[in-house]
Amino acid sequence: MLPKVMIVEDDSVIREIYALKFELEGYPVLAVENGARALESVVEFQPHFILLDMMMPVMGGLEFMEHFRAQGHSGEVIVFSNVSAPKQMRAVMKLGASAYWVKSDYTPEQVVTNIAELWQGRAQTA
Repeated sequence: MLPKVMIVEDDSVIREIYALKFELEGYPVLAVENGARALESVVEFQPHFILLDMMMPVMGGLEFMEHFRAQGHSGEVIVFSNVSAPKQMRAVMKLGASAYWVKSDYTPEQVVTNIAELWQGRAQTA
């Protein structure tokens, strides 16, 4: 079984590229355009991993993380952003993000591979 992946990204091109890459690899994927839509969808979809952009209209990544954790949701949140500000990184890590990946450092294939490795590591420790 492959993990469910939610992509929270306001840039439609980036969102579609990553959604398609995960779908082609067989992952159940849900792609939404902001944190508010992600919060609306998280209960029904129940993602194992959330790739979360930081700078989005309506509700950005930091605000999403605050609500997500306050509502008691589980799932690994990996911040996936072009913003590499240390203060922001510390804030989302303090809220329970599993990792902070800078988009420009990864190809879609590398992101899928990293998620697969995290999932396998999780399965081995369970």
